[in-house]
Amino acid sequence: MKNIDAFSGRPEHTPALRATPLGRGERKIAGGLESPLKRGVPDLSAVALAKAEGRGVFARLPLALLLATSLHAAEPTLTTLTYSGDQAALETVDADIKAAGQDAAKLATVETQLLAVLRKPGATFAARQAAAQRLGLVLAQSAPKPKASDYKPLPTMLADERESDLARLALEPAPGAAIDDILVSALGKTTGRVRLGIMDSILRRHTAAAVPALTKLLQNAEVATSAAAARALAEIATPEAVAALHAVPEPSPRHVAAAKLVASARMPPAAALLMLREMEKSAADTAHRTAAFRLALDLDAGSAARRIAEALSGSDWTPKQAALEAIASSRAADLVPLLTSKLTGWDAPTQAGVIAALGRRHEPAAVAVASAAINHADAEVRAAAITTLGFLPGTRETAALLAKAATGEGEQARLARQSLARLNGPDVNAAILAGAERGEPALRAVYVEQLALRNQADALPLLLKARNDPDAAVRLDAVGALGDIARPAEIGALIDWTLAAKDEPEQSRALRSVVSTIQRQPAKERGGELFAAVDRAPPATAVRLVPALQRIGGKSAAECAARAALRGEAKLADAAVGALARWSDSTAIDSLAVVAAQASGQVRTAAIEGALRYFEKTRDPWKPEFTIAIGKLLEAETPSGTGAPVRKRTLTVLNRANDPAARLLAEQQKNDPALADTARDTADIIRVNTLGRPRVRASANETQARNILDGKTATRWTVPAEGDEWVDVEFRGARPIHRITLDQTSRDAEFPEHYEVYVMDDRATRGSPIASGGGKRGRTVIDLPAGTRGRIVVIKNTAERKDTPWSICELWVD
Repeated sequence: MKNIDAFSGRPEHTPALRATPLGRGERKIAGGLESPLKRGVPDLSAVALAKAEGRGVFARLPLALLLATSLHAAEPTLTTLTYSGDQAALETVDADIKAAGQDAAKLATVETQLLAVLRKPGATFAARQAAAQRLGLVLAQSAPKPKASDYKPLPTMLADERESDLARLALEPAPGAAIDDILVSALGKTTGRVRLGIMDSILRRHTAAAVPALTKLLQNAEVATSAAAARALAEIATPEAVAALHAVPEPSPRHVAAAKLVASARMPPAAALLMLREMEKSAADTAHRTAAFRLALDLDAGSAARRIAEALSGSDWTPKQAALEAIASSRAADLVPLLTSKLTGWDAPTQAGVIAALGRRHEPAAVAVASAAINHADAEVRAAAITTLGFLPGTRETAALLAKAATGEGEQARLARQSLARLNGPDVNAAILAGAERGEPALRAVYVEQLALRNQADALPLLLKARNDPDAAVRLDAVGALGDIARPAEIGALIDWTLAAKDEPEQSRALRSVVSTIQRQPAKERGGELFAAVDRAPPATAVRLVPALQRIGGKSAAECAARAALRGEAKLADAAVGALARWSDSTAIDSLAVVAAQASGQVRTAAIEGALRYFEKTRDPWKPEFTIAIGKLLEAETPSGTGAPVRKRTLTVLNRANDPAARLLAEQQKNDPALADTARDTADIIRVNTLGRPRVRASANETQARNILDGKTATRWTVPAEGDEWVDVEFRGARPIHRITLDQTSRDAEFPEHYEVYVMDDRATRGSPIASGGGKRGRTVIDLPAGTRGRIVVIKNTAERKDTPWSICELWVD
């Protein structure tokens, strides 16, 4: 339920029973009578009911008495109801209303209780609003009462500015002439906002009895009152109501003219036309004159064609636009012949508008007109004709026209391709298929493209045959079309086309079609034919297929690339390792490690670098298979000399690990003198990682601060950069700390203006910062002094920046 709209004075629409109050906010309304809830209801407290139930009496009590008792028990809570408090009392009332159904006695009991809440001195506005709305539901379910006096105290409340909205909320849904009488009577006793609200209720109820009073108010000097009366008369729309509006001569006030337009849809056509014609000639506002003209065209089909043509022949674009709009829906039998006979005599913009409107009618007779206009001297007319042909019944001739227009360049060719793709008719598909098979190369290319745009599966044999076509453009379009409509059964043929392609563009397009078709395969079967082709093809041709492996992705494709890299042919190995290094996810890591372990020379080096770049670029949550891959990389790398720096980089990747196998692997590297110090640090870091996730504290937005360690750059911690903000990361034990990275990937401008870094074991002995500087866009990388060790890391922003806040998407501690 919603609040009463204080501006229009109307209660907003409320759905059926809900156990929530009517709106937000609260205002107190004085008045009301003493609650009658306890009169005539036995004292059945919870204890008494329990005793009665124990004696078997409760089950034999009359339902009406139980219903009254339920409301009686809920009433003290209901009268103190608030919008955000306990709603149990309201739920009880709603259940009682539902249980009452159509039973008159039960509904009368509920009605009495709800009226008591409305009369209760000191009841909250939320309670009275809820009671009024539910009273409206009860009155709507009850049989109408014969006299207005039966609805007391609602008539009195209706005239009271403080109470009127509540009374309307209760009265408006209820049927019956007595309520209409209450509303009509109140019109003569109220003014201002109260009267506006009552007129809105009359409008909603379509109260015909209010027409005489509304007719008088139509002449009221207050524009708001006159406008409300006009709207109500237009909605009621009885002959008397319409006559009252029609009696106001043109030019009438804007609000009366608007009401006349609304009323015209509810009037007999002859009467409506009379009023609309008067408005066409004399309405004060151009918009109203135009709207009257447009409505009259629909009502008078006999003269519509002539009047539309007259408007189109003129120079005033306001009625001309209305006439163009009317073309699409007009029922005038002679409209299309008249328009096509006069078309060439109008200016170019009008011709374009008429052709487009005929297209919206899907008018077969317009095909000849649009076909002729496709070669018009004016570009706007040509564009309209081309577009319209796509909406009209299609023929072979139309397809040929559009295909020819599509061979050019620019906007006209684009529109022609779109229209040809939309064209529908019994011979259109056959015409396009025939055009793709023979004819001028430029036209064939257009038709071949259309086979894909129209998803013509019957064209597959023709498209596959085009592999041997002498025209490069036809081959290119054909293999591209296969990427859109080929089935998995054609993957082998597409692979063969890729290997036999005559130039690089054709090869690239064919490979793209291979990937597109493979991606339509079921996941379990995806890529099998391609992997087999890479494995068996000579290295010089297999290299053409390798880029597709990266686009397909996944573990099986990565393993295929690894096999290609280990075949011993330099170009193929370079292509395969390059594809693995560009892989979009971690499924290529193990394959890179396998290549590094089994290859030699440049291939091994490239595989190691590819794996390390992936780990440097991406911070995926650690997996046991990463530990295995790092072990293979360490085994593949040169133990000393020039290989030592690479081995250190590889070993430090394990700083992210949290599994015992990773710690054991780090411990084993202590035997290498070049790695001993790094291995000790890495093993120590992994030991702390296995103890659990770090705790995060922050100067502000502490709940949000956990986002900096959740592995997702889409989440973040954000605070205003005022110069005294900090984030505190506490590990489960002291550990070496070499580098801190503040990742602002998704908020790259929100770096710290000036940072300070503190590392400690006890916050009470923070000491001086061990690093400081200015933040950088994207990522702020902070290298710490050698030997830095501690349990707690604090990063603090120490300078103000007014244009952006400080954000951390991810915090990496290495």
